Amino acid sequence: AQAQNTGLAAPVKLGEASLRILGQTVYSATLHTEGPRQFNWSQPLSLRLDYVYGFTAAQLVKATGREMERIEGPRPDQAGLLAKLSPCFRDVGPGDSFVAVSTTADQLSLRLNGQQTCNVPNPDFRQRFLGIWLSPDSRYPRLSRKLRGG
Repeated sequence: AQAQNTGLAAPVKLGEASLRILGQTVYSATLHTEGPRQFNWSQPLSLRLDYVYGFTAAQLVKATGREMERIEGPRPDQAGLLAKLSPCFRDVGPGDSFVAVSTTADQLSLRLNGQQTCNVPNPDFRQRFLGIWLSPDSRYPRLSRKLRGG
């Protein structure tokens, strides 16, 4: 694996898991935090996705919007939030890694292969975006549990 580029000053690994669909690994995910080795939305978080399968930026944006709405229900600011996020995404292929780093609850930055693609300020953005992977209500609850260290 590549050297961990977590974006955190003192990263502590909480968990890792792979998403497999129909026997194929889509990506491997690793979650880091700072501070105690326990999952807490109030701590800085860094989620790394190492892709085995390719996706277009448009597919990633669409999936992000769909999962946010599925988890939190329709909210009036979702379209605006997705518009802020859209420029962050790039096409990914096998071997690429996206890292989502959130050092404060209201901010999140995305890095593709170590290069920052954006920094998005938005209230409660850490939990809203990372909840796609980390919420107990995520599409893949077993993956979420493993990432949170459970």
